[in-house]
Amino acid sequence: MSKNRVSSLVKHEGIPIIFDLSLKGFYNWCRIRLKYLGFNPFITPYKYDHQIMIYARLIQGYIITTDKDFLKCERAIILKVDKYEKMYVKMLKELHEKLS
Repeated sequence: MSKNRVSSLVKHEGIPIIFDLSLKGFYNWCRIRLKYLGFNPFITPYKYDHQIMIYARLIQGYIITTDKDFLKCERAIILKVDKYEKMYVKMLKELHEKLS
C-alpha cells in the first residue's frame, strides 16, 4: 500500500457517521464496509431532527438521512432512496467532498 493511500485512510479514522432512524436497513447493509474504511457508523440515539443536528455538531460527525429537513445542516448528507449500492456510492462521494 502506498504512503499516500495510508495517509488518506488515516484522515477519517474514527469520524462518526450518524444514520437517521429511517435508514436502519441501509445502516445494517453498509456498517462493516464503513468500519473497514475507518469510519465509526451508528444509528442516532435521538428522535428529533434538531437534536440529531446538535449531536452531530458536538461530536464532529456526519448525518446520513433521506429527510429533506436536514438541507439546512452542513453536516448532513441527504440521499435519495434507491438501491443500497447507489446510495452507498453517493454517500461516500459526498463524505469525501465534505472531508476535503
